[in-house]
Amino acid sequence: MTPAGSPIAEATALVLRIGRAAMVHACEVGRMVSVAATVPYHLFGSRPDSEYIGLQPVPAHTAPTARPVLLVHGLGGTKSSWSHLAKTLSARGLTFAAVTYAPFGTSVERLADRLAVDVERILSQTGADKVHLVGHSLGGVVIAQALASGLLGRKVDTVVTLGAPFGGSPWANMLPLGALIRALREDSPLLRRLASAPAPDGVRWLSVTAALDIVVPGVRSVPPHAHAETVTVGGVGHLGMLLSDQVAGRIVAALAA
Repeated sequence: MTPAGSPIAEATALVLRIGRAAMVHACEVGRMVSVAATVPYHLFGSRPDSEYIGLQPVPAHTAPTARPVLLVHGLGGTKSSWSHLAKTLSARGLTFAAVTYAPFGTSVERLADRLAVDVERILSQTGADKVHLVGHSLGGVVIAQALASGLLGRKVDTVVTLGAPFGGSPWANMLPLGALIRALREDSPLLRRLASAPAPDGVRWLSVTAALDIVVPGVRSVPPHAHAETVTVGGVGHLGMLLSDQVAGRIVAALAA
C-alpha cells in the first residue's frame, strides 16, 4: 500500500478530486443543455395568459398560523425544478406552492410584480401572516427585486436564495438575448440597484452557494446585505443543488429556525 502523505498518495488524491469535479461539471453542462432544450416549448408551446400560473392547491386543513413556502425557479426552469425539495417539504408537513414563468418577453421588475400578487394569493389561501420565499438563480433575483421595491411589505419571514447571481453571471455576457439575461450581467443597472437597496427589515436571509457552480461562481451568489447568512455546499453545481439532500436540509432548517 502507498503510505499516507507520500507524494504518490497526494498525487492520487489530487487526481481523484479533479476527476470528481470534472464529473460534476459534465453533469452540470448536461443539465444546462436539457434546460436549453425547453426553449422551443417556451417560444411555441401552449402558454397560459399569466406568466405566473396556478399555484399548487393548498390543503384545506392547513393551520391558519402556518407560514407557507413559495418557490421561484430560475431561468428556463419549471415548477418541476423543485421536485426534490417538494418531497422534503411534504415529508416535514410544510405547505408550499410553486410558480412558473416564461423566460422571454418579460423583465425582472415585471416578474417581481407578479410574485407580489402570488404572495397575496397564498396568504389569502392559508390565512398565514407571512410567507417564506425560496428562489433558485434568477428566482432569487426576482425575490430581491420584489423586496427592494417594497412590494412585499412585512409579509415575508425567511428568504432562501440558491445560486442567485447578485454579482452577475459570466454566462450572461455570452448570451445577449432578452431583458432577463441582460439584467444578470455583472454590474447591470438592476444588480447595481439591488446592491444599493437597504436590507429588508425583519427578514431572515440564507444564501446557499455551490462550491462547483460554473454558472454563478464564487461569491457572485452572495447577497449585498451584511446580515444575510451564507453557506457553501460541496460536491454540487448550479443545477445540482436542486437535487441535493444537503441543500434541502439547509432550507428546511432555515425555515424552522
